[in-house]
Amino acid sequence: MPQGTIPLLPVDQVKITTIMDNSIDLLMTSTEVAKRLRLGPNPFERPQPVAEHGFSVLIDVKQGAKSGTVLFDTGLNPRNFLYNLDALEINAADVQAIILSHGHADHAMGLPGFTQRLGSRNVPLILHPDAYLERKLVLPNGDESYLPPPRKSDLLRENIQVIEEIGPSMLVEGMVLVSGEVARTTAFERGFPIHYAKREHDWEPDPLIHDDQCAVIHVRDKGLVIVTGCGHSGIINIIRNAQAITGIQEVYAVIGGFHLNGPFFDPIIPATVAALQEINPRYLVPGHCTGWAATHQIARAMPGAFVANSVGTSFVL
Repeated sequence: MPQGTIPLLPVDQVKITTIMDNSIDLLMTSTEVAKRLRLGPNPFERPQPVAEHGFSVLIDVKQGAKSGTVLFDTGLNPRNFLYNLDALEINAADVQAIILSHGHADHAMGLPGFTQRLGSRNVPLILHPDAYLERKLVLPNGDESYLPPPRKSDLLRENIQVIEEIGPSMLVEGMVLVSGEVARTTAFERGFPIHYAKREHDWEPDPLIHDDQCAVIHVRDKGLVIVTGCGHSGIINIIRNAQAITGIQEVYAVIGGFHLNGPFFDPIIPATVAALQEINPRYLVPGHCTGWAATHQIARAMPGAFVANSVGTSFVL
């Protein structure tokens, strides 16, 4: 392991269950790694999960006799998030820690409902201090869209242990790494130019969204599994940062939002796909804000690696 890297305990298995994403397809077929939601003999007599513009996954890791469960993001709507937990028969009591990928509403607004579900349990919540910033998008036509953040005062009233970290941190006995701020090293991933944040009392350009972070797991003899929320740092920056801080070059899977949707990101799709081909992950599962154009170009360029996501799917790696 290179000097200065973070020792990440290799696990025997990781299972990543999609609690919330932008799409659901109940008729998708299971694959070697993607275990789709089982319909059963009377599929529409039981609650079926729903999709929304948001993201949340459950990360289960196993290493020998040790195991751990981490919730990564909580979707947009607390009612829908809790509904999906029940539809997927996920027990909130199993969650040992919560990671917030960043402070945008479509990843954080389900948090109040989940903390109520937890009751009196004191569960750690890892987030970057910038996650509390008020944000907005200023569209080219002048329209503004506000992005409400989680409120620190609300979190402190709940029975959770709020841990604010800028750098990397470890969870569940060293089996899950939270990246912290992602180093920006590519020439083409330059952030979100219409994104603003309120600091002190003034709105300022905030294209880099520094609170964007990912979860990293090292699967023994396979390589890194990287879970992103929106991927505002740029998916190639995120992968290269994970390689740099762990000292592990093999990338087994990348799952989550790659943020390549819309006119600001269409021009960098070819460079992103070329870099992904160079990195050559075994599995690529673009979801949430990756966008139709980028998803299809990734699938076309790397058909052996591409796996479509759907709410309710569990990826067993």
